[in-house]
Amino acid sequence: MVRRRLVPLALALALGALGMACSATDGRNLPPPDPARTTTTPSAPVIQTEPGDAFTLSSPSFVDGQTIPVDFTCQGTGPSPDLAWTGAPSDAAELALVVRDRSADGFLHWVVAGIDPTVTGFGRDGLPEGAVEAGNGAGSAGWLPPCPPTGSGVHFYELTLHALPGTLAILPGADGSTTADLIEQASMAETTLTVTYSGG
Repeated sequence: MVRRRLVPLALALALGALGMACSATDGRNLPPPDPARTTTTPSAPVIQTEPGDAFTLSSPSFVDGQTIPVDFTCQGTGPSPDLAWTGAPSDAAELALVVRDRSADGFLHWVVAGIDPTVTGFGRDGLPEGAVEAGNGAGSAGWLPPCPPTGSGVHFYELTLHALPGTLAILPGADGSTTADLIEQASMAETTLTVTYSGG
């Protein structure tokens, strides 16, 4: 919704004073303005707009704050998760995804750059056209399923989607740590989905 403010009271008073001045002359000459009554008002109305949708990441397969299904871990078939999002900034040049195990010093499980900013998600074991996977913490490119060591307790995995103001031109298999740092430093907006998994 776009709303416009009413004409300020000061402007209305100034117009009224001008009308009285005109009536006091013969209609051909106006007296000079009285500096004490001169006011300054905006030349254009102020427009207020409502904010758009929030930048939000979700998954059709699991819920933020809940345990990730076993199928996505090393104890299952381990596919990369399907993700969806809304509200990406309209001025983003590219989107990028970084997945870290915050319970293991930010160990990298997935780094994806070059996601078209008009894309709103991708399916299980899939990537948008043009997206590039950098290396994970194990040194291979692509998704590394959660596999916490036995006895290490509950691990928290953060899947963070970043909106970038420019393109990074990352090559497939690029160093994951360097790429993730570049993404996080360049990020102008982000949204995070957190899931847990236990090492027993």
